[in-house]
Amino acid sequence: MRTAAAALLLITALAIAGGSATVEIKNCTSTDFYFVWVTESGREKWIDMLGLSILPPDSSAIFQVTEGFYDFRIEDCEWRTYSFSNIPIAGGSSFVWEVLPVHEDTD
Repeated sequence: MRTAAAALLLITALAIAGGSATVEIKNCTSTDFYFVWVTESGREKWIDMLGLSILPPDSSAIFQVTEGFYDFRIEDCEWRTYSFSNIPIAGGSSFVWEVLPVHEDTD
C-alpha cells in the first residue's frame, strides 16, 4: 500500500513538473499590441492572453501553457498581425518569441 501511494505521488509530481511550460512574448516593435492570441495547433478556439491589457513596445507578456503544439497570433494597434504556427512546446521548458517588424503577416 505504501509503495503504491509513493508511486502515485511520484507520477503526479512528474506530470505537474513536465506538463506545463512558460511562454514569453516580447514586443520588439514600435507599436502597442492589443491582442496576443494563442490556440493549440489544429483547434479553432483562440484565447487572448492580454485580456484588457495592452502590451507596449519593449515589454513582455508571460504565461503558462500545457505541453503541446501551439499557434500564436498578435494584433497591434494598427490591426497588423504577426503569426507563428505549429510551435512544439515541451513540458518544463520555456519558449520566447521576440516579435519584430519583419514578422508581420503579408497576406
